[in-house]
Amino acid sequence: MLKFKKLNEKNLKIVKRYIQKFPLKVCDFSLGVIYMWQNFFKYEFCEVENTLILKLHYGNEEWYLPPVGENVENAVSELEKYVVENYKPLRFTCVDESVLAFYQNRYGNGATYDYDRKWSDYIYDINEISTFTGKKFSGQRNHINKFKKLYGGYEYKTITKNDLPKLHALLTEYKKDHKKMGRVEKGEFENTVKLLNVFLKLGLFGAYIEYNGKPISFSIGEYVGDTLVIHVEKALREYQGVYPTTFNEFVNKFKKDGVHFINREDDSGDEGLRTSKLQYKPIKLLNKYYVEVKNPFNVKKMPSIKYGGLYFNKITEEDKENYYRLYVNKSLNKYWGYDYTKHLPNATANDFLNMVKSDYKNKFNVCLAVRESKNGALIGEAVLHNFGYDNTVEIGVRLFKKYHGKGYGKKVFTTMSNYVKTTLNKIPVAKAYKQNSSSINAMLKTGFTIVKEDKKFYYFTKN
Repeated sequence: MLKFKKLNEKNLKIVKRYIQKFPLKVCDFSLGVIYMWQNFFKYEFCEVENTLILKLHYGNEEWYLPPVGENVENAVSELEKYVVENYKPLRFTCVDESVLAFYQNRYGNGATYDYDRKWSDYIYDINEISTFTGKKFSGQRNHINKFKKLYGGYEYKTITKNDLPKLHALLTEYKKDHKKMGRVEKGEFENTVKLLNVFLKLGLFGAYIEYNGKPISFSIGEYVGDTLVIHVEKALREYQGVYPTTFNEFVNKFKKDGVHFINREDDSGDEGLRTSKLQYKPIKLLNKYYVEVKNPFNVKKMPSIKYGGLYFNKITEEDKENYYRLYVNKSLNKYWGYDYTKHLPNATANDFLNMVKSDYKNKFNVCLAVRESKNGALIGEAVLHNFGYDNTVEIGVRLFKKYHGKGYGKKVFTTMSNYVKTTLNKIPVAKAYKQNSSSINAMLKTGFTIVKEDKKFYYFTKN
């Protein structure tokens, strides 16, 4: 079985070897990013058949970067065994579109694929940035010309060990000029300070603009395959045009044969940073996907269960009007966790019924009617979804208001958790908004226990 080790400065050279031999397009698979964020993400790694698997921790969640090396398919197979044996979810992050096809072919509808725009990398043509020629770069040329006119005696120098104290002084001045840093900006600044101390040892490179004997900007980057990745770009903004000049100088200094692109990383959702990076006319936004793999869906047929005077069975054509009312009721769906208006803004009763059928057919989830008699009216629904690679199945319950406070919720959670454990041989889990006291109480009375929490939710399991 796979054995992961904590990543530190001593074994970082192992990761470096894979980065150099099997480069990925995303900035996250670079030595600078991994070093800068190692305390935040608490990276771990392991090797299998000359293939590297990197694990990172985000809050209470574990994610894996796409394995790279000589035998990716076998490495992924070993990872699948590892998460099943350790009851862990199987999630990949920082998957670019060229790698995404591998997971789509492997898992198909057995996985979800999504990305967040704020983490998309900005990719530029290195020749365009080195010259800034053409009408679309007239603004950048004007800024650079103004900088050269105002500060014509500046020098552009490669960073050496002897320059580090001067650059730390620049960062001290930079911090005084940015007193109201947001959480992300503050973290990035702290990581810049940390990287500045070691980047030369890591084999990265940097350069700075010096004016009147004082550094006023600097950059740090590295080569990853055919791409120049820029990790750090800091400048004193009182010097007009300093940022485009710094960018242009850095690219021209470190441009070389075989390097065709520049990756300036993401914008973290910062509007100012987004505006700035778009002004340099990226040729591509490199979207980075999250891939969450579900466990093989092993519900052989739609369940039909009787327990505690309640019946659980298929949602039918006769239920669709009641089901529609259940779905569109704002008070009932306040804590449901899925906003249908984003995907089905003008939904009809037929749309919701078709969604239930489609989800079951495509092995996404099982939606069951809750009734007081076998063929009675639908009074709510029980949902089995998120069939995780950690052998868990998430239970969701919602009932019409009329049936709240009568012990129905406890009966539904009991029925569904027993079905998950005994029939599916899996682990029942659930989550609830912290404000959703009725669901929380129902789960606790049913034998669920809280195993973790975050800002929004309590997470439950039942052993």
